[in-house]
Amino acid sequence: MSALHRFRFFRFTRVLATTLAGALMLFTGLLSTGALASFRLIPIEMDMEPSGRGATQIFRVENDGKDPVAIDVKVMARGMDQDGQDVLTDAEDSFAIVPEQIILQPGENQSIRVQWSDDPKPVKELPFRLVAEQLPIDLGGTPVQGGQVKLLVKYVASLYVVPEGAKPKLTVVSAGPKPAAAPATGTVMEVVVRNDGTSRQVMRDLEVTAQVNGKTVTLRKEQLTGMVGENVLAGVTRRFHIPWPADLPQGPATVTLSVP
Repeated sequence: MSALHRFRFFRFTRVLATTLAGALMLFTGLLSTGALASFRLIPIEMDMEPSGRGATQIFRVENDGKDPVAIDVKVMARGMDQDGQDVLTDAEDSFAIVPEQIILQPGENQSIRVQWSDDPKPVKELPFRLVAEQLPIDLGGTPVQGGQVKLLVKYVASLYVVPEGAKPKLTVVSAGPKPAAAPATGTVMEVVVRNDGTSRQVMRDLEVTAQVNGKTVTLRKEQLTGMVGENVLAGVTRRFHIPWPADLPQGPATVTLSVP
């Protein structure tokens, strides 16, 4: 079977994850001593409109390495659990992607046209992940030396279909003390937040006011490790654990959020 045919039909599954410049970048391989074939996906986040000219956007992949790379591109619908982990499902019928498979020679780049082809009037923002995945196809690059395994790259970018007028609306469902998860000790404040709005809310410059038994404290972002900077998708409920303030009595808390 030719490299091109194997490129079109092959999928790899095992990955190790790390973060690169806000995109999720994944590697697969048995050893960390192999040369890393280098390609980049640009941008790492994109908003689209559900209709009109804005329903088509352009991503780009660039091969910065010394070897050719085979890349597969797809879009996955993105859900989110209470702890912020992605729950991905197939979204093949919602987008037209051209091209879906790419072979990039060293120094080359390729534009990828992504077009929304589903509901032109969604009632809320729709989140997706665009996945650009290097495939383990032998394209005649630098031979792997003994004891080395070539690492493969996978980018997972954020893609949103945003209807006109979409806005976030965060609601605090509950807040109170919880034992810290092992190996940590002590008490944390568990804050459950629901986004009742129609677009995502990234809590970058977050401020939290908490009240227990008439005592009120205000927590700023440096005190909100585990919560500040987190994303709450439209319609999603998230659970956060933050350090319990030393000068606040422990008990059920009334919490308000301020996100400029």
